[in-house]
Amino acid sequence: MDRIRRALLFMPGDARHKIEKGAALGVDSVIMDLEDAVALTQKQAARECVAAALREVNFGTTERLVRINQVIPGWLYADDIEATIAARPDGYVLPKVETAEQVARVDERLALAEDQHGWPPNSIKLLAIIETALGVVNLREIATSAERLAALIFGAEDLAGDIGAKRTPSGHEVAYARSAVVLHAKAAGRQAIDTVYVHLNAPDDSALIAETQAALEMGYTGKLAIHPRQVAPIQRVFTPTPEEVAAAQALIEAFNAHQAQGRGVFEYQGRMVDMPMIRAAMSVLQRAR
Repeated sequence: MDRIRRALLFMPGDARHKIEKGAALGVDSVIMDLEDAVALTQKQAARECVAAALREVNFGTTERLVRINQVIPGWLYADDIEATIAARPDGYVLPKVETAEQVARVDERLALAEDQHGWPPNSIKLLAIIETALGVVNLREIATSAERLAALIFGAEDLAGDIGAKRTPSGHEVAYARSAVVLHAKAAGRQAIDTVYVHLNAPDDSALIAETQAALEMGYTGKLAIHPRQVAPIQRVFTPTPEEVAAAQALIEAFNAHQAQGRGVFEYQGRMVDMPMIRAAMSVLQRAR
């Protein structure tokens, strides 16, 4: 069964106290960041901090992810992996993924490490952030690039900068890419994680909840978080309510009863029911489990 990833919380890789705070929140995943959150002069210190946190901090059931720097030959990503792999994170987050070759390059390094340490193959997962025009164009190849690839993540802010778009409340400027990421993720059997909500000074959580609800309705399975207070609203949206679970169970029971009578399409509570509705109900139960 896939690990649940409703909220994935970024924490700076060079801030041990923030990592510890994130580990205690009950969030599905913590992403210890070695990329944007860390200055160039602090990269090595951040690597050491993340490695120590992986060994020493009790994360409970929270997934321990590390975002490395962009996979470019000769760049920092190789040192990021080298400094943290022995501490055995649950996975790595790859920023600005533009080609399948970038994923394959990290996949090979992790396969070698798993073999050397006697760890199960593909036990260290990869999550790829799609946040450039080239990444969107190459989605099909990226989505099927490695067995250990667990999710595609949509990055709206960097994508807007890459294509010279202006971010708007409606998000129409990134709507195509947002749809493309979830479609390719689901076609390849991966999870789809929505972009960050950047307005930290919003008066309440209503806009965050609305954006998260829209992501759920599109088929996304989770959303990035950049502040601890975003975790609870995001995880709440991606968790089916008892009423939704009961309704889904009742619909499936009615479907099974009609199937036993040799009937396919049937009427239920004033609506005609066919397989798309049954699959939607099954999806609700899967999320609830």
